[in-house]
Amino acid sequence: MHDLEFEHLHVGTADEPLNEVAWAADNVELTTVGIDIGSSTSHLMFARVHRQRLGTSLSSRFVVVGRKVLWKSPLLLTPYLPDYTIDVDELAGFIGGCYAYAGIEREEIDSGAVVLTGEAIKRRNARAIADLFAEEAGKFVCASAGHHMECQLSANGSGAVALSRGHGVTLLNVDIGGGTTKFALIEKGRIIATTAIAVGGRLVVEDSKGGLTRVEPPAAEVANALGIELALGRPLAAQNLADLALMMIGANGNHPAMREDAA
Repeated sequence: MHDLEFEHLHVGTADEPLNEVAWAADNVELTTVGIDIGSSTSHLMFARVHRQRLGTSLSSRFVVVGRKVLWKSPLLLTPYLPDYTIDVDELAGFIGGCYAYAGIEREEIDSGAVVLTGEAIKRRNARAIADLFAEEAGKFVCASAGHHMECQLSANGSGAVALSRGHGVTLLNVDIGGGTTKFALIEKGRIIATTAIAVGGRLVVEDSKGGLTRVEPPAAEVANALGIELALGRPLAAQNLADLALMMIGANGNHPAMREDAA
């Protein structure tokens, strides 16, 4: 993100002929991990972050002046058990495998964040996800990202906020997830309004044979309003699926079951 305060900030490197002690006093490099557990998919990413002291501004504050992605995981369909709780064991195996594939030991991680979003934060065992990192609690920030926070994360992560600021324009960022769709209205780099609706890509989940394996409450309510029966193990007729989708994305989007949050 561009900031005039840091426009002329010198970014030193350890390879420059500087006194190593002086360089270390004003520069910190951290190995970080970000873990996103969402309604539909989960993934993680390792990165190295370079922070530098604002010495030229007579400040003791450190700011991020460089980021380098070290490794990105493949996407994992967020694992659920038959009772709709998150399969913590499978998730733990996936995360452990990512560390191994990336060639990074857990003790090498300086800091990280675990974020639960969408339908994932509604599971009654969502707390167990944070417990996966209990031994590393001093390193991690664990957060259940509510709808407004998700809107802001998406708007900044997609680059929409920076684009709006750079061009002095008003933009609408739309994030379509597995359980919800989030909107952020951005004016000249400032998020002025957010909202979310319960429309997503995996509110109704089918197996390879077409039978329903999971039905989320928003989809069940809309289906009930349309007189469509959603039964686990049974396939959903193509026309019923089309009617369900049209109700969610069409002019009838004001159905109470689809309202999530607004500001």
